[in-house]
Amino acid sequence: MNKLEKNTVERSFSDYIYNLCLPKKIENYIIKFHQSSSFMQNKYSLNNNTNSEIYFWLRQIEKSDVLPEYYEQKIDLKKLDNLNIKGSFREYNPEMNFTFEELSQVINSSFGRDMNNLSKRYGSAGALYPVIPLLLHFKTDNLLESGAYVYHSLDQSLLKIKSWTIEEAHNIKSNVCFFSDKLPNTCIAYAIDIRRAIVKYHIRGYRHALIEVGAMSQVFKESLHQLKDNVGEVSWSGFNDNELSYKCGLNVRLCPIVMLQWFGHVKNRK
Repeated sequence: MNKLEKNTVERSFSDYIYNLCLPKKIENYIIKFHQSSSFMQNKYSLNNNTNSEIYFWLRQIEKSDVLPEYYEQKIDLKKLDNLNIKGSFREYNPEMNFTFEELSQVINSSFGRDMNNLSKRYGSAGALYPVIPLLLHFKTDNLLESGAYVYHSLDQSLLKIKSWTIEEAHNIKSNVCFFSDKLPNTCIAYAIDIRRAIVKYHIRGYRHALIEVGAMSQVFKESLHQLKDNVGEVSWSGFNDNELSYKCGLNVRLCPIVMLQWFGHVKNRK
């Protein structure tokens, strides 16, 4: 048996054990629960059931902390004069592109693996890493062709899984966001391999995966701002979950996209 045949047999046996260990009832429960949180809207029929009276309350509590009304003691920490924290941005210059070297640096430094211990910059329960980072590019230019790319952390490469025509890319981006013209032509999409997430930790594994998405987006934000000064990012969940996952070539039940993170050159950096 040659090396290729041996690897094929080992992979087949591994897949057999994997499917044997999957908790099917929990898989169906998580898939149904996830679908109950999915979002569906378009620019012609905005589905917004929010009570209009809540906006007054929202204006009062935005950018505030949840604090106890009563506490036993207050201990003042040593103050820092300037925390220089960069927020998110919603207006970008779509005509300015990253160079291929800059794109490579920010993606590899965010999601790549240490070749000695195979760890990444963010934690993952059981080292399972069930969250798949994708790069979505909505305009063919000197950087990339439009389409959906999966990041390969060991190989430090982008694997194109779906190509889009100019019209397809425009329509997908327009459906993702109603003010898409203000957003850049590139974003990171975070998709969860639900089976990988739950095979060891069951329902808790789904929670671990969502925590991992948050950790990944923060790591990407930090890597981006270390790259250069005139860039920014914004996390986004206001998209049609199943439609976007399908357009990216993913299984909408087993590998849904749960969050986007747009990034690019900002228009007015304050």
